[in-house]
Amino acid sequence: MKRKFTFFGICVLICTLMISLGSCQKDYSEDIEKLQQDVLANKNAIASLNQAIASGKLIKTVATSATGYVITFSDNTTINVNHGQTGATGPQGPAGAAGFTPIIGIDAAGHWTVVTTQGGTPTKILVGGQPVVAKFSTDLGVNNNGMLTVGGVATTVYIPTIAYNEVTKKLMITVKKEDGTLQVFHVAVDADTFLKDDLVSVLSPIGISKVVIGFGNVPADALANYPLINPATPTKAGADAALSYAGLAYGQLIQSEGRLPIIINPAQAKLEGYTFELLKKDGTKYDIQPEATVETGYNLPFAQFAAAPSNGLYTLVLKPSVTVANAASIAAAYPVGYPGAVAGESYELAVRATKAGREVFSGYQYAVKVQKYTNIAYAPKAGVDVVTNPGVPTVYVAVGTTKDLLDFYDKTAPAPVATLSANNFYKAGVKIMPGNSDVEPYISYTVDYSTVVSTSTTNATVTNLNDKKVPFTLKTFDRAAQYLTSQIDVVFYSTLRSGTTASYNLPGITQVLTTAAAPANQKPVMLTSLFTELDAVGKTELWRNQATNVEVKLTYGSPVANIPGVSYEFRDANDNVILPDAIGTWGPVLTSLAKVKDVRKIVFTFNQNFAIPGSFTGVLQFNDRRGHANTAAQMFTVNIPITIQNPDMTATINNMKEKKANLFVGDLLTVYGTYPSAVYPGATAQTSRTNAFYDIYNAYQKLYDPAVAPGAQVVPVNHWKFVKVGATPSGNPLAAGLAAIATSTDRYLIDENSMYTAAPYDIQLWYHYFGNSANKVLVETIKVQAKSEIREGSIVALVPPVASGKPATLQVVNGDLVTERYMSDYFRVRDYLAVNINAFGVNNAGAVAALDTRIDPTNPTAVVLNNTGVVVKNQSLSGSTTLSHLVAVTKGVAGNPNEWVVKATNAVAAIVADIEVPLTVEVTDLFGKTVKYEVKVLVKKP
Repeated sequence: MKRKFTFFGICVLICTLMISLGSCQKDYSEDIEKLQQDVLANKNAIASLNQAIASGKLIKTVATSATGYVITFSDNTTINVNHGQTGATGPQGPAGAAGFTPIIGIDAAGHWTVVTTQGGTPTKILVGGQPVVAKFSTDLGVNNNGMLTVGGVATTVYIPTIAYNEVTKKLMITVKKEDGTLQVFHVAVDADTFLKDDLVSVLSPIGISKVVIGFGNVPADALANYPLINPATPTKAGADAALSYAGLAYGQLIQSEGRLPIIINPAQAKLEGYTFELLKKDGTKYDIQPEATVETGYNLPFAQFAAAPSNGLYTLVLKPSVTVANAASIAAAYPVGYPGAVAGESYELAVRATKAGREVFSGYQYAVKVQKYTNIAYAPKAGVDVVTNPGVPTVYVAVGTTKDLLDFYDKTAPAPVATLSANNFYKAGVKIMPGNSDVEPYISYTVDYSTVVSTSTTNATVTNLNDKKVPFTLKTFDRAAQYLTSQIDVVFYSTLRSGTTASYNLPGITQVLTTAAAPANQKPVMLTSLFTELDAVGKTELWRNQATNVEVKLTYGSPVANIPGVSYEFRDANDNVILPDAIGTWGPVLTSLAKVKDVRKIVFTFNQNFAIPGSFTGVLQFNDRRGHANTAAQMFTVNIPITIQNPDMTATINNMKEKKANLFVGDLLTVYGTYPSAVYPGATAQTSRTNAFYDIYNAYQKLYDPAVAPGAQVVPVNHWKFVKVGATPSGNPLAAGLAAIATSTDRYLIDENSMYTAAPYDIQLWYHYFGNSANKVLVETIKVQAKSEIREGSIVALVPPVASGKPATLQVVNGDLVTERYMSDYFRVRDYLAVNINAFGVNNAGAVAALDTRIDPTNPTAVVLNNTGVVVKNQSLSGSTTLSHLVAVTKGVAGNPNEWVVKATNAVAAIVADIEVPLTVEVTDLFGKTVKYEVKVLVKKP
């Protein structure tokens, strides 16, 4: 049998809210207070009602109560609305009138009404001047799939359902998952159900956990026991003094404690009401039982884990009495033969947790060892001065610090040696020995139970304690009842450090780099603020008498490097340079007292040829010449902020950008490599494949002028440089230029690799301040590509021809085997600048001339035909044979081996009209780059 309920219900709200406002004189405080409480309670109830309605809750029932009404909502939460009370009679007047509760109703038209006076007439409740309809929507419902419907149409709102199965005693909760499917959860609700905070199990963290309980006590008042208390003076008087210091009595327990780790599952289990016990294997209780309080976490071997309840690690504290601890420490071990069993140890102990008849066992996973504390033997650490005053250690403590004097001792037994601390003792303390009242006011410590001493850094403290030896009495009382007294001498010394911090700043300096000599390239840093601070704490004399190894550390960056171009010198009050005692890593080092006393300022010099702009920190540092104060921790350091700036070179950089006309197309510069012989002797053009180049500065107006001395250039020759950037094209065409500007790398090499590259080279122009390669700024980025002077040239027809009496155009008569026509009479091949390259062995004047050196038929690496740089071919011979019989082309004539001759041939058949026969003129430069031109020969009909 199942009963089904839903979270959704449709009901009509007919609430009568009754608020009685009693009318009475304010006679006495009880009535006033009661009235205020009633009003406040109803205000809160109304506010809760509004909040419930706003959150989607629906009213399920309205029931009367002794004080008013109880409204129950669809989620079974309730709100109480109380009646008011009649005012009471007071001493100042008659009894208050009876209160009236407004009556809420519905009239025949279905509107809300209210009656506000006894016997009054219902009036409509108005909102915005309009009556309010007392009706909820009847269109809301729930379909078989659990979806909310409005007017019979399903919405996307799912209404979960709960059904109780009386057979299984479980709730069946049906919810809708994100994928739209329904899922049923079965939740047990019987009394035996475990909740998440119920304790399920307890166990040891590491299988068998072995717990050590240490204990110590004061011996009884007997002569034989006195040496345990004061070995040096085995008397009752000495023992009484020891116990007076420790605040203990004869036979008293000093300390007894062990800590047992236990894991609680689940980690968040509530432990209130549980009792934890240690049980032996036979089920009886062990003689030592845990304290009632269970501690969160564990501070011994498992302390690295987070504290409970995040991981369930807790602690049971064991604190046996002297009698129990003594008995346990000498008790028989587990039966003979048990692995590892020794006297004083109990194995196979279990932890039991009980609450209201419920028992949870850990299993037999614990072993407890009880042992008495031993006397603590200690001695001064290695390095502590025990020679100056034999038998009395002398230690050094800086003024302004807090120091535990036990830090100067090591615990020597049992081994290994370990640093001593106050935790090793039941009580330990130091006290200034008599006769030192003059310095005692400047030393802070808690008499007789603290080993920590502290001093301030006031002027008076420094003055009175610097290098002062103060004897202390050290008293220790350990947990085995051993009482020792000894003397320790403390030398308080004031460190050179000015305050409690390791460093502070001197006034900063800013230097604009310049070529001018001193003092323009120098900046002084006065030490006035340093001396002022030292004076304020009484340390000026320390500086003058103890400072040594005074120098300025000049480093920056990571990894650390020296600040380039910055040097310094120490000067006295008269601005005289103080000669150094040594030269350190960064500059002068002063060690002698006289020189340290004279220092008043530090002067920094900036070398513009090496300095770089930026913010840096120089560090004035020095040591204390006293050995005990000269440690890395005591080094005095003073920061000196340094800012280096470049001068404004905007005008110069703008001059560098000015380019010559007609050379650039946007940011693209095309170079060929033709040079005037006056500037480049022996390199008039691309004369050699291994020596063809273009100096990029030639494309700029003010970058470099070869006719001007290097020192008179608009931009100094070592202040600029071209640099190739980017991975493509591969290789670097840049090389050193003329001797005067060799470092500028402006020479662009022209060869097969840099010619006609698909992607021109990106070349950057940089300005180097003062010629310092590390101090530069990018001026601009251009693109540079190389081309062949010949390949970019042209062929030009000469009209009229050079030779007089020749036809106006290149022509022959068909069948005329005698007449010769020369190519040089009709054509010139020129480079990209229209310069005749003597391709036909004739110059511009018509005289015989050698081929241009850029045409190199003897160069074995040049790709040329027939070992010649110029070839004239009859196209008909290499293509159609239709006209191959009409024209013959041959090379060389008397006096001009480079001339090309054109003649007619024997006619195979007569032509019926004049015909043009095409010829190809092919020129190949020394880089193997070829250019072809077509010319026409007119073959005339006889």
